[in-house]
Amino acid sequence: MHQILFVGSHEAASDLEIEESPAERFPCMSSRQYHREARSQLYALVTHCFSDEAYDLEFIYRTMQDDGPYLYELDQGTVTALASIEEEEAAHLVVLWSECAVMESMELDSADTTDFLFQLIHFCQIAHNDNLSLFIYSDG
Repeated sequence: MHQILFVGSHEAASDLEIEESPAERFPCMSSRQYHREARSQLYALVTHCFSDEAYDLEFIYRTMQDDGPYLYELDQGTVTALASIEEEEAAHLVVLWSECAVMESMELDSADTTDFLFQLIHFCQIAHNDNLSLFIYSDG
């Protein structure tokens, strides 16, 4: 499922209307093929927690209607950990992340994974430096 990751304040995320796309108001990036389970494997590597704990680092911030869309927020500790990753560490992290079973099954190009990780790190740096949050908009 395609999801949109965006940086914003709690107030602005709370004001987002159901028919409104986050791309109209926030800096956004696509989750591409990196679904929540795949991202949780990355979070486990970065935060040194278990995979099932890492899955819960994206928690529901707001349910816009009973059947969606949903806004998830990434745990601030995880945002900070991702924001502090240096370029050389990110390259090594791509290798480790790509070796996780869920990532191996997706058969992804390492250049795409590297690009996604660098974008995610950049978004986390913006959120961390500007005292904002990283949200994930999911329509289902």
